[in-house]
Amino acid sequence: MSNQQSAAGIGVGPRSPISAWFHHHRQAAQASYEKLLQAPVSNFLTILVIGVALALPHLGISIATAVQGQIEQLDSPPQLSLLLDGTVTYEEAARIREQVMRKPGIAEVKLVDRDRALAEFTAATGLQDLVERLSSNPLPHSLWVYPKANVRTAGLEQLQIDLGALTGVSQVILDSRWLKRLNAFTDLLRTTASVLFLVMALGVVLTLGNTLRLGIEARRDEIVVIKLIGGGNAFARRPFLYTGLFTGALGGVMASLLSGLALMALNAPVNRLFELYDQVPAVPSLVPSDLFVLILMGAGLGLISAWYSAQLHLTRIQPK
Repeated sequence: MSNQQSAAGIGVGPRSPISAWFHHHRQAAQASYEKLLQAPVSNFLTILVIGVALALPHLGISIATAVQGQIEQLDSPPQLSLLLDGTVTYEEAARIREQVMRKPGIAEVKLVDRDRALAEFTAATGLQDLVERLSSNPLPHSLWVYPKANVRTAGLEQLQIDLGALTGVSQVILDSRWLKRLNAFTDLLRTTASVLFLVMALGVVLTLGNTLRLGIEARRDEIVVIKLIGGGNAFARRPFLYTGLFTGALGGVMASLLSGLALMALNAPVNRLFELYDQVPAVPSLVPSDLFVLILMGAGLGLISAWYSAQLHLTRIQPK
C-alpha cells in the first residue's frame, strides 16, 4: 500500500517551496504543450504569422549588412577625373600632371592620352564608322587622380576645388556619387527593416494576445474554480505564459526556416550585384547565432503578449 501511495504522490509529505514551485511550473508547461497539440491547425497558422513577422525584417537587415560589408572592402577609392582644355597639348598635360602630383593627399595621377581614350571608346562602343567620319578627335587629354586612402570626404571636395582652379583644367569630376548612393540605399534598407520589425512585433503581440484571450475565455470555468480554492492570478496565468513562450519560440524557428529559404532564393541576384563591383560573392546566410536570436525574439514577444493578455483578462474573471 505504501508503494502505491508513493507512486501516486500521496503520503510523501509536504513539498518544499522550491520543489512545489518547480512542480507547478512543470505542470503548467506540460498542460500548455498539450493544449498546443490539441489544435494543430490554428496554432500552426499563429506560428506562421509570427514567423513571417520576424523573417521579413531579418532578411532586410541581413542583406543590408552583407552589402555594407562589401562596400567597406572595396579597394577602389574615390577617383577624381580631370578633363583638360581641348587646346592643351600632351606635353602641357604632363606638366599639369606634375603639378597635381605635388598636391598633398595624392597617391597617384595617371595621364590618359586623347588618342588612346578615343581608341578605347571605339573598341567599347563599336562605333568605328562614326569615329572615322570625325574630322578631329573631340576628346581632351585627361588625368585620373587617385587620392590617398586617409583622405576623407571633406578633403576630397576641397581637393576637387583646388584642382579645378589649375590652369588648363576644364572640369573636375569626383567619382564617388555611386558609392554615396549605395551607402544611402543600404542605410535606407536597414532603417526600413528596423521600422518594419517594430510594426511586425506590435502585430505579433496583438495577434497572439487575441488568440490567448480566446483561450482564457474558453477556460473561464476552470479559472473560476482555481480562484475559489485559493489560487491567485499568478497561478492561473502560468499556463498561458508558457503557451505564449512556446508559440513565440516556434514562431522563431519558423522565421529561421523562412529566412533560410528566402536567402537561398536571393543567392543569384545578390551575387550579380557583387560581381558588378568586382567583389567576391558573399551572400548572407543563416548562421546559428541568427537562429538563436530569432527564437529568443519570438519567445520574448510571445511571453510579453501572454503577460499582457493574461494580466488584462484574468483580473476580470472573479468567482460570484
